[in-house]
Amino acid sequence: MDMLNTISLSTPAELLAATPHMLGFYPTESLVLSTLHRRESTTQLGMTLRVDLPNSTYAQEFAGYLLTGPFEQHPVDAVIMLLITDNASPGLPHTELVTTLRDTLNQASISTLDALWAPAIREGAPWRSYLDPTRSGTLPNPAISPLAAAQAVRGSTTRPSRQDLHALIAAEDSEQALSAKLAALRSQPIPAPSETLPHRIHTVREALQATAAGKSLSEEQLLRVLIAVADTRVRDLALSAALGDWSQAADELWRTLIRKAPTPERGEVASLLAVHAYLCGDGPLARVVLENLEQSQPDHRLGALLHQALDQGIPPAELITLVNGAAHGILEELGWGTNPFTASTQA
Repeated sequence: MDMLNTISLSTPAELLAATPHMLGFYPTESLVLSTLHRRESTTQLGMTLRVDLPNSTYAQEFAGYLLTGPFEQHPVDAVIMLLITDNASPGLPHTELVTTLRDTLNQASISTLDALWAPAIREGAPWRSYLDPTRSGTLPNPAISPLAAAQAVRGSTTRPSRQDLHALIAAEDSEQALSAKLAALRSQPIPAPSETLPHRIHTVREALQATAAGKSLSEEQLLRVLIAVADTRVRDLALSAALGDWSQAADELWRTLIRKAPTPERGEVASLLAVHAYLCGDGPLARVVLENLEQSQPDHRLGALLHQALDQGIPPAELITLVNGAAHGILEELGWGTNPFTASTQA
């Protein structure tokens, strides 16, 4: 059984200390909602959602988004609100926001079990409850919480800030320079077979194989992979690399490529990385990748669909079914019985 499914968080301080490990980074100036779901004899934590602190005038609109989006797909019994803000005003900050959200959710039969404030998630930071002024305390060290230990066992990383997630996918050069490199490569005469779908798939497979073997790829090799996955059929098939022996190699390759990709090629690599990150338990990275894609290419169809699926809390098993379905369609088109991205690495 996954350790994450057996951890109990029984106090407000424990929940606040666990929040960075549920999000994948230490939040600041944030509203975080943890959903609760009643089972036969216990109450279980569900998804954890985080947004920049909304202005109280938008609280009702935000609650409406929750009710017609994530909460509609996965019915919620109750929530716990966490407000992380280093606000120096006397008394608890953003009380109007808390009240509006609480009242709007309550009208939809979703109770607020608690609403907590802390200036930051760090050892010794104070916390207080909006619902019971007598409840307060200080936070334990978040780095040694049970959830932090469980994440470490899984190989997951909790990053210092959300900006660190953005830095992981930041372009290594200007849009103009990245586009020029691809244009120069595309201008070179290449043999006709290189333009076929099987050859493009082979190009990506070779890169994954080399990456898995610890070999460095040249700039030209990386750019040729970028051109290959710009073919959406190659991209759809390569999504399944997250499911096979090359999962770790795919993670490394997609992270490298997204930093080299201009628009529009970035959209296909972003989709590959987002799906891979989500299926490997790094939901925060997947969300940042898709938010970045939405800003740069709002009309990118797969990016929009993936973003919507994550907003609705799609279970990984359901996403795997979609990935396998996409791969099946391409394999049928090619007349192949074996997926080259999930077949044995010895093949």
